[in-house]
Amino acid sequence: MSTSEFVLEIPEMVGMPVAAKRKAQTATKPWPQGTVIVSADSHMLERDCWFDKFPEAIRDKAPRIEFRDGAYQFTLEGQVMLPQEVAVILCDAMECNPGFTNVEERLKDLDIEGVEKELIFPQRLFGLYIMGHEEMREEIFSIYNEDIAAECAKGKGRLFPVMIPNFWDLSKSRASIERIKTLGGRVMMLPNKPGKDIEGKSIHYNDPRMDPFWEAAAASGIPICFHIGEAIPQAQAGAAGTAVIAQMQGFRAIWGMLTFGGVFDRFPDLKVVFVEAGICWIASMLHDADMAYNSFPTMMNPKLAHAPSWYWRKHCYATFMTDPAGLSLLPRIGAETVMWSSDYPHQESTFGYTRSSIQAVFDHVPDVVDAQKILGKTALDVFNMH
Repeated sequence: MSTSEFVLEIPEMVGMPVAAKRKAQTATKPWPQGTVIVSADSHMLERDCWFDKFPEAIRDKAPRIEFRDGAYQFTLEGQVMLPQEVAVILCDAMECNPGFTNVEERLKDLDIEGVEKELIFPQRLFGLYIMGHEEMREEIFSIYNEDIAAECAKGKGRLFPVMIPNFWDLSKSRASIERIKTLGGRVMMLPNKPGKDIEGKSIHYNDPRMDPFWEAAAASGIPICFHIGEAIPQAQAGAAGTAVIAQMQGFRAIWGMLTFGGVFDRFPDLKVVFVEAGICWIASMLHDADMAYNSFPTMMNPKLAHAPSWYWRKHCYATFMTDPAGLSLLPRIGAETVMWSSDYPHQESTFGYTRSSIQAVFDHVPDVVDAQKILGKTALDVFNMH
């Protein structure tokens, strides 16, 4: 296949080795004065933190993450998350990159690629949304929150944790969020498919019953985020590519629930970040949202205080790694709502061409002040990472 057939914006992307075999990209030219590079989405493999801290009565059901037979294997109640051959592929591709589990090695890569700070998302924890864990959510996520806070502390002010609040038992949501704030959580992640609440009822983010959660989140000043990664690809030909591009379609459904459901009207201090789906989906979504609200006035309930598109710039942000189409649409999206990320050290991450991806932002965005916001200064403000 000819490399000229690809529409990727950065030549180094074409034909790159898997992430675990890449080398950090060294500097070739300085960036404009005042530039601070922050990745608004990076990942770290979870530690085997649950077993010893689980209540003794259910300790045998605790999640485990262990390295065996050449791969990291994640189990819940003894159920293996991935077939061993898939786990080995993940190890060879990215999970056995030293920086995925070792903070010192990670910081070496960041130094070479010029990234000052990172927001740290989980790796395998997304699978717990899929595997079924509702009766153990409190133990699983509270222990994880404690552990990722301790691990990020090793980064000496450069690594900032993402944590999971209690969204299923509204009587405990506020205390959970207060604990996250005490631990230094910089953003709270919710699942795209939240499952059922403590009473066994399906959770819908636009259900007014969720208002106690949104109220506590807004009052905390900590943003809420949604991240791709919960889709289960089927095993037929082309499944991997299909799964990736399907998830990159964006978060229309969730944004629609929050906007059309009046959540932003009721909680004007709420901030929401949509992670790793790029930014080009936003412009068409905002147009379609305004069209729907204008075209179906008798069917819009509740009535909104503003046009739907208004809420994007007041409440929302999105992250991307490389997205030339999205950057060309910044006048419609708002440069102040966009944040670059490396996604280190995933397969689709910029690791190995991070400096080229950063330069691409300067090349695509005429205003250097806007470019610097996108590359780090907005993230510093949104996630309180100064």
